[in-house]
This record gives sequence, C-alpha cells and structure tokens, in this order.
Amino acid sequence: MNLNLKNLAETNKTEIDLIQGGYFLEFIKTYDMDLNEEWSTNLQELLIASFPEVYPKDRLFFQQIPHCRILAFTSDNQLIGHVGLDYRMMNLNGKAIRVLGIIDLCVSTAHRSQGIGSLLLAEVEKLSKGHIDFVLLFADHEGLYSKNGYKTVNNTCKWLKIEHETLTTIGVGIQKVEGLMVREVGAMPWSEGELDFLGYLY
Repeated sequence: MNLNLKNLAETNKTEIDLIQGGYFLEFIKTYDMDLNEEWSTNLQELLIASFPEVYPKDRLFFQQIPHCRILAFTSDNQLIGHVGLDYRMMNLNGKAIRVLGIIDLCVSTAHRSQGIGSLLLAEVEKLSKGHIDFVLLFADHEGLYSKNGYKTVNNTCKWLKIEHETLTTIGVGIQKVEGLMVREVGAMPWSEGELDFLGYLY
C-alpha cells in the first residue's frame, strides 16, 4: 500500500519522524476531506484487513466519519498504521466532560508486535494535552491500552443507536458495554455511574 507522502504532507497539519524497529516511521494527521482516491483506497485496504469480519467495504468508517486521523508510514511510503479520533462533549454523572475518542486503531499484520500501536497512542496523547479531560475507547484486546495508561471502567452508557448498513438512527441504547477504557489526561478524576455519549457509540 503506497501513498504519495509529498502530496499528503502538503495538505495536513503535523508530521513527526521516528525511528522504530530499524526503519523510519512518519506520522501524519489528516482529514477525510483531504484524502484523494489513492489515499482512500490504501486506507480502506488497511481497515478491511484489520477488521475483516465487520468493516464496510464501501467506506472508510463504521458509523460516522472521524474528526481526524493519524496515519503511520514507513520510509518506502507504505501505510502501516491508523487511528481515528472523535472529539466531543459527553456527560458523566450530570457533569459535562471533554472527551477525545479513539476509533479503529490498527497496524498492518506484517508490522505488528513492533511497538507501532503504542507509538500511535503516544501521538494521540500529544493531541490530548490542553482542553481534554479524558481519552476514551472500546478495546477488543486490553493489553496494549493497559500498558499505555488506560484503565477499564464499568459505566452504564447511553448513546444514539445507528444501523451501520443503512446509516439510519434506530433509537437510544442504555446499557453497560464491554471493553470501555479511559485515560485521565486532565485534572478531573473518572467516576463510575452513567456516561452519556451525546451521540453515536464508536
């Protein structure tokens, strides 16, 4: 999967160069409105390969477009990692909180177990400094996130239910959802109870 890094760099906000596993890595923040057909095709291949049983084959999101994405490239311009980000207000036990949500973090099969997932989370942490109280995600495998400072919580969640095939609203869900993890990045401590997503569940 190859992308034109020169064009990509011209349209995006940040670039970070790192050395990992003996090769050069570059992390670039981008927005879906900036993705051309080539970039979209390569990203879709990565997402489908990473989530083969569930990911739609005709778009780059499951229920909603992320606010931005961080893409990881090797020195030969291969797209090998991705994380989507959702920034929104939520309500935790009656109190408004600012949350940065992690969506569809993935690394290509050939480059796993080399610390790239942790490097993507480190890039998320850089973006979370400032007006954010918590970083939140739903984890299939909690080990990666636990070692990067996330903790499992057991809140009752309230969210807008979306039918992902037709992209239509079908109601409101209220229940505990397995795999919910958070990292406190502001001054406010997390508390158990009810978490209102004020939108869809990513």
